[in-house]
Amino acid sequence: MTPLGALIGTVDGLALGLQFNPIAAAVGAMAAAALAGYSKAPRARRLWALLVLVVAWAIGDGIRVVGAVTAEPRFQPAYVAVLVWSLIGFGLGYALPALAGMFVGRRVTRGTGWLSAGAVALTVSLALGVIAPRLADGIRFLAGG
Repeated sequence: MTPLGALIGTVDGLALGLQFNPIAAAVGAMAAAALAGYSKAPRARRLWALLVLVVAWAIGDGIRVVGAVTAEPRFQPAYVAVLVWSLIGFGLGYALPALAGMFVGRRVTRGTGWLSAGAVALTVSLALGVIAPRLADGIRFLAGG
Protein backbone atom coordinates (compact mmCIF):
# COMPACT_ATOMS: atom_id res chain seq x y z
CA MET A 1 0.00 0.00 0.00
CA THR A 2 1.33 3.40 -0.90
CA PRO A 3 1.46 6.26 1.59
CA LEU A 4 -1.03 8.16 -0.55
CA GLY A 5 -3.43 5.21 -0.41
CA ALA A 6 -3.12 5.08 3.36
CA LEU A 7 -3.75 8.82 3.60
CA ILE A 8 -6.81 8.58 1.36
CA GLY A 9 -8.11 5.67 3.43
CA THR A 10 -7.53 7.58 6.66
CA VAL A 11 -9.34 10.70 5.45
CA ASP A 12 -12.24 8.63 4.11
CA GLY A 13 -12.44 6.68 7.35
CA LEU A 14 -12.38 9.86 9.41
CA ALA A 15 -15.22 11.36 7.38
CA LEU A 16 -17.24 8.14 7.60
CA GLY A 17 -16.56 7.76 11.33
CA LEU A 18 -18.00 11.22 11.97
CA GLN A 19 -21.27 10.10 10.42
CA PHE A 20 -22.30 7.63 13.11
CA ASN A 21 -25.91 6.66 13.82
CA PRO A 22 -27.05 9.31 16.33
CA ILE A 23 -30.03 7.36 17.68
CA ALA A 24 -28.10 4.17 18.40
CA ALA A 25 -25.24 6.22 19.83
CA ALA A 26 -27.51 8.22 22.13
CA VAL A 27 -29.39 5.18 23.42
CA GLY A 28 -26.24 3.10 23.86
CA ALA A 29 -24.25 5.84 25.57
CA MET A 30 -27.14 6.74 27.86
CA ALA A 31 -27.71 3.12 28.89
CA ALA A 32 -24.01 2.44 29.41
CA ALA A 33 -23.52 5.59 31.46
CA ALA A 34 -26.55 4.84 33.62
CA LEU A 35 -25.29 1.29 34.23
CA ALA A 36 -21.85 2.23 35.51
CA GLY A 37 -22.09 5.94 36.22
CA TYR A 38 -22.79 6.13 39.91
CA SER A 39 -20.39 6.25 42.81
CA LYS A 40 -21.10 2.79 44.25
CA ALA A 41 -21.29 0.91 40.95
CA PRO A 42 -19.61 -2.50 41.12
CA ARG A 43 -16.73 -3.19 38.78
CA ALA A 44 -18.79 -5.72 36.84
CA ARG A 45 -21.05 -2.89 35.70
CA ARG A 46 -18.19 -1.50 33.60
CA LEU A 47 -18.11 -4.70 31.59
CA TRP A 48 -21.88 -4.58 31.15
CA ALA A 49 -21.61 -0.95 30.05
CA LEU A 50 -18.93 -1.87 27.50
CA LEU A 51 -21.11 -4.71 26.23
CA VAL A 52 -24.04 -2.30 25.83
CA LEU A 53 -21.83 0.11 23.88
CA VAL A 54 -20.51 -2.63 21.59
CA VAL A 55 -24.01 -3.98 20.91
CA ALA A 56 -25.35 -0.47 20.23
CA TRP A 57 -22.44 0.18 17.85
CA ALA A 58 -22.97 -3.15 16.11
CA ILE A 59 -26.65 -2.39 15.58
CA GLY A 60 -26.15 1.25 14.65
CA ASP A 61 -22.94 1.30 12.63
CA GLY A 62 -21.38 -2.15 12.64
CA ILE A 63 -23.70 -3.42 9.93
CA ARG A 64 -22.57 -0.62 7.60
CA VAL A 65 -18.92 -1.33 8.39
CA VAL A 66 -19.30 -5.04 7.62
CA GLY A 67 -21.07 -4.12 4.39
CA ALA A 68 -18.15 -1.89 3.41
CA VAL A 69 -15.64 -4.66 4.06
CA THR A 70 -17.54 -7.18 1.99
CA ALA A 71 -18.12 -4.72 -0.87
CA GLU A 72 -14.42 -4.16 -1.68
CA PRO A 73 -12.40 -7.10 -0.32
CA ARG A 74 -9.28 -6.44 -2.47
CA PHE A 75 -8.99 -2.67 -2.25
CA GLN A 76 -6.34 -2.03 0.44
CA PRO A 77 -7.13 1.63 1.25
CA ALA A 78 -10.65 0.42 2.03
CA TYR A 79 -9.25 -1.57 4.96
CA VAL A 80 -7.57 1.52 6.37
CA ALA A 81 -10.80 3.47 5.87
CA VAL A 82 -12.85 0.78 7.61
CA LEU A 83 -10.46 0.60 10.55
CA VAL A 84 -10.43 4.38 11.03
CA TRP A 85 -14.20 4.51 10.46
CA SER A 86 -14.76 1.91 13.18
CA LEU A 87 -12.42 3.51 15.71
CA ILE A 88 -13.62 7.08 15.20
CA GLY A 89 -17.29 6.12 15.04
CA PHE A 90 -17.17 4.01 18.19
CA GLY A 91 -14.85 6.30 20.11
CA LEU A 92 -16.48 9.61 19.31
CA GLY A 93 -20.10 8.59 18.86
CA TYR A 94 -20.52 5.95 21.54
CA ALA A 95 -17.66 5.83 24.06
CA LEU A 96 -16.97 9.55 24.57
CA PRO A 97 -20.56 10.45 25.61
CA ALA A 98 -20.75 7.39 27.86
CA LEU A 99 -17.44 8.27 29.55
CA ALA A 100 -18.54 11.88 30.02
CA GLY A 101 -21.75 10.67 31.64
CA MET A 102 -19.91 8.23 33.89
CA PHE A 103 -17.49 10.94 34.93
CA VAL A 104 -20.32 13.22 36.02
CA GLY A 105 -22.45 10.47 37.55
CA ARG A 106 -19.66 9.25 39.82
CA ARG A 107 -19.35 12.71 41.35
CA VAL A 108 -23.00 13.02 42.38
CA THR A 109 -23.33 12.47 46.12
CA ARG A 110 -27.05 11.96 46.73
CA GLY A 111 -28.03 8.70 45.00
CA THR A 112 -29.03 9.98 41.56
CA GLY A 113 -25.65 9.55 39.91
CA TRP A 114 -27.02 7.03 37.42
CA LEU A 115 -29.67 9.52 36.33
CA SER A 116 -27.14 12.33 35.97
CA ALA A 117 -24.82 10.02 34.07
CA GLY A 118 -27.54 9.07 31.62
CA ALA A 119 -28.66 12.67 31.13
CA VAL A 120 -25.13 13.92 30.48
CA ALA A 121 -24.37 11.04 28.11
CA LEU A 122 -27.58 11.73 26.18
CA THR A 123 -26.83 15.45 25.97
CA VAL A 124 -23.23 14.96 24.82
CA SER A 125 -24.30 12.33 22.32
CA LEU A 126 -26.99 14.55 20.82
CA ALA A 127 -24.57 17.47 20.60
CA LEU A 128 -21.97 15.31 18.84
CA GLY A 129 -24.69 13.93 16.58
CA VAL A 130 -25.36 17.47 15.35
CA ILE A 131 -21.76 18.64 15.08
CA ALA A 132 -20.02 15.53 13.68
CA PRO A 133 -21.72 15.37 10.24
CA ARG A 134 -20.80 19.01 9.63
CA LEU A 135 -17.18 18.20 10.48
CA ALA A 136 -17.31 15.26 8.07
CA ASP A 137 -18.57 17.57 5.31
CA GLY A 138 -15.72 19.97 6.07
CA ILE A 139 -13.14 17.19 5.94
CA ARG A 140 -14.49 15.97 2.62
CA PHE A 141 -14.48 19.51 1.25
CA LEU A 142 -10.86 20.07 2.33
CA ALA A 143 -9.84 16.72 0.89
CA GLY A 144 -11.35 17.67 -2.43
CA GLY A 145 -14.12 15.07 -2.41
